[in-house]
Order: sequence, then structure tokens, then C-alpha cells
Amino acid sequence: MTKVRLLKNGPEIFPAMHDAVDRAVSFIGLEMYIFADDGTGREFRERLVSAAKRGVQVMVMVDAVGSWSLPEAFWDELRTAGGMARQFRPVSRGMFFFRNHRKLLLVDDRIAFIGGINIADEYFRGSRGEPGWRDNALEITGREVKRMRISFDRMWTRAEMPFRKVVLSMRPDRRTRERPASGPLRFLESGPEDPIQPVRSIYRRLIGGAGQRIDLAMGYFYPHGRILRALKRAVLRGVRVRLLFSQRSDVAVARWAARGLYGRLLRDGMEVWEYRPAMMHAKLAIIDDVVIAGSANLDIRSGRINNELVAVVDDQDLARQARTDFEEDLMQADRVSLVEWKERPLFQRIKERISAWLLARLDIFIARAEMARMMR
Repeated sequence: MTKVRLLKNGPEIFPAMHDAVDRAVSFIGLEMYIFADDGTGREFRERLVSAAKRGVQVMVMVDAVGSWSLPEAFWDELRTAGGMARQFRPVSRGMFFFRNHRKLLLVDDRIAFIGGINIADEYFRGSRGEPGWRDNALEITGREVKRMRISFDRMWTRAEMPFRKVVLSMRPDRRTRERPASGPLRFLESGPEDPIQPVRSIYRRLIGGAGQRIDLAMGYFYPHGRILRALKRAVLRGVRVRLLFSQRSDVAVARWAARGLYGRLLRDGMEVWEYRPAMMHAKLAIIDDVVIAGSANLDIRSGRINNELVAVVDDQDLARQARTDFEEDLMQADRVSLVEWKERPLFQRIKERISAWLLARLDIFIARAEMARMMR
């Protein structure tokens, strides 16, 4: 029987991951966008090294851009112990733009952690005197987890594969990939090489079928127009839509672009909130009794440019817990009013316009140009 547990913030997530690594018997697969050379990263590495020394197969893959400051020598001790580590699309090989934003810890093909959390101090105990970031992960145990081993192995193979070869390798199974996912637990992958864009599609489908409530907590929010229109139609059907964003952000352009959408969201009848205590880095949706959690933000980069991984869980109890956490977060958030938004300074409006252009126009233009170059 497959069980799913929602974990909240680093003090819950990291001890659970540590315990799983320490108990590993045969295999550990770690796929991470950011792995930092700090206290949190070094502690996690030591546990991986210990697992490798007792005979566990350890495979670590970090994104070359997300973990750009991590020296290659950081993994020497792991390799000496028999483990493996590699970068996803090394920049030195001319592969810069399309990144692996997935976060996955897979242990013994029986337990998986999927979420938005990276391996760094910011996500655990906090950094430079700041509190740890607000984030989530799903701990999934049971037979369904075996499907993630196939996904991990595929990304491991693609890590150093030319982009053109990746695209060509997908064509034979395109018909299979187009079949809609079903069941109480679904794993969905997406990436720039996949024209199906299943993660974005599942959001549109679930929002389009929502009957009561939609709660979204997003670190970065600048979705495709179809999702914005689906949210508007949900409000017109009588669905309560609440959107929780971060009052502070590590990516200023993403924050200003999202704030530029507030007027449209508020006029369409949605509630907009900003979380105060720390950076809101979660990628969590509760749509009626369905929970979506993983690495994908509701923004253009997650939808079109990055490789992403999410779990979709249709479970009343899990949705109830997630909504309880969401309500607690709202108690530490400020609600944005349309009057307040309209009175924002002119300089802020200018930053919003420029940021929206960078994300919605320039980012996609560069992505298309880069894809054309890599397909030659």
C-alpha cells in the first residue's frame, strides 16, 4: 500500500530524508537543483558517504547552473567510497539555458521525497540570521515509488547527452506520453524537450474541474495565460481562489513580475496574500481534494524551459492537512487589496513592466533561439 505524507519546512523534511538515507540498504538516488557547500550540504554529503561505505549504490546528480558554486572536489570523498556524482548539462559543454529544476530523493525504490526544497542552509535552519524558507515535500512510500527509478535513470542518462539526441530519443514513446495520467497518485514530468507539457496541462485540467476551493502557495508566479483564464472561470463558477506569494524573494525580477499581475487577479475576484516571516518557496496547490506538490512553479520557466517533477495526489485527508497548513500560513500573511495595489509608486510599476517583459518575452525568445541552435 502506498502512503503519502506532507512535510512542512526544513525541520520536518531534512530529518526524514536523513533517516531514509541512514537506513538505505541497496540504492540512493539524489537529484537536486541546488546543493550547497555549507553546513546543511556537508552534513547531507557525510550521510551519503557513510551509505556508500556500507555498500549502498549512491548516485547524485546536481544541476550545473543551480549548483554552479559547488566545486567538483566536493564529491571526491563520495567517489572514493564508491558513490557516483555528476552535473546535469555541464556549462563547459555549451549547455547553459535548459536546466534540471527537479528535486528528488529516492531510497531503495521504496521511499521518495519530492518537493521544492534544495540542499542548503536556507531550506533547513536558515542562513545569515534569516529564518529557514517556507517549503514542502511529499514523503511517498510503497510500490508506486518504483516508477521514480525509471525517471531518475532517464535523467541520469540525459545529463550529458546532447539536447538534440534527447529530443530524438523521445519520439518513439510520444503516443504513450500523451495518454492522460490517472489514479489517486500520479507522477508527472515535464521539460523543454517535451511538447506535451503534462505539468501545465494537469493544472489547467484540475482548475477547470474545481468545484469549491483552489489554494495555491507559489514561490514564483507568472503563469501561462490559459491558466489565468482558467482561474478566472473558476471564480465565475463560484470557486474560492486564494493565492499565497512571498513578501520577499531571492529573485527580484520574479517578484516584481508577479506583483504586476495582482490587479488582474484581484479584479477577477481572487484573493491575493503575501507571506511575511520568510521566503515562501513552496510549490503547492490544493484543488478541492487534490494536492499537487513538487519542483514546478506556476511560471513560464517551469512550464516551458526547465525539467520539472511533481506528484498529484487525490486524497481527502492529505488535502485537509495541506489546507490546514495553508490557513496557518495565511495567519502570517498580509492580504493585498485592489485599492492598495493601485496606489503603488510609479517606480514600482516600471519595475513590474520591465520584469514581466523579461520573463514573458525575452526568456522565451532566448529559449527558442537556444533550442534551435542545439537542434542543429
